[in-house]
Amino acid sequence: RKGLRGAKPSRKTRKGATGRSLLRDERGGAMVEFGLLAMPFLLLLVGTMEISVMFFTSAVIEGATKDAARQIRTGNIQQSGDPVTTFQTQLCDALYNVIDCSKVSFNVQTFADFGSVNMPIDLDEDGEVTNTAFSPGGSSAVTVVRTIYRWEFITPLISEAIPAGFGGHLIVSTAAFQNEPYNVN
Repeated sequence: RKGLRGAKPSRKTRKGATGRSLLRDERGGAMVEFGLLAMPFLLLLVGTMEISVMFFTSAVIEGATKDAARQIRTGNIQQSGDPVTTFQTQLCDALYNVIDCSKVSFNVQTFADFGSVNMPIDLDEDGEVTNTAFSPGGSSAVTVVRTIYRWEFITPLISEAIPAGFGGHLIVSTAAFQNEPYNVN
């Protein structure tokens, strides 16, 4: 027995033992399981991060809309030399370069009262917003400010899981208010 310890088994013994031991061998099982579960896990992880970034962007757009709407409500926008440019500058500054401001559309309209507010979002065949206007109204006018940004998902399968249409999810922020009774110069 002493001499057999370091000896190699014969070819016939090795071949038979290898076939039987391969069937019982559990080495590498964790690697195979990881390989099967890694892709779905990574898609779930990246998808969760992307949705988190989308919600963060939505909060930033909401804040920017309220900041810019406040300038309309107080009459600062209406009393500027170029109200549209002033509003757009105010909106873009409040977005803090989180998103490309040129991809944000806005619709500012004035209504007789809050009961008559009706602002559907109309899209063309390419999914672009078609009903954009800028009418901030005057002192004590009922005004609605709406900003719209199209979020396009980059994570596979997330865009199919969250219904969107036209290749992206619309992030919409709306502020409805009555302008303050400011003095027009």
